[in-house]
Amino acid sequence: MSVLAALADFGPHAQRDLSDRLSIDPSDMAKVIDQLAGTGHVGRARDDADRRRVLVTITLSGRELLAQLLKETAAVDDIVLSGLTPSEREQLHGLLLKVFTAARPQS
Repeated sequence: MSVLAALADFGPHAQRDLSDRLSIDPSDMAKVIDQLAGTGHVGRARDDADRRRVLVTITLSGRELLAQLLKETAAVDDIVLSGLTPSEREQLHGLLLKVFTAARPQS
């Protein structure tokens, strides 16, 4: 889901740039992109500015899949977090974001 979300949010990316942005090993990213391309959720096209580079883009099918995944994720979040008040949810989100930021590799 993170690959589709990044492509939807930030537009076409070279595979290596996408790998760096998401902190995913390049060989793992290649497998993910191959799977997504095989199912028609992303496309590949040569970069007009640099013909050596291949840009990965999200397709309409990929956008539809992302929308469905986000909807399902929100439903699960509502169930899992149902015992928390809105204030507690906000606090939890802030703490998890802090942990995530601290755990990310520094570049």
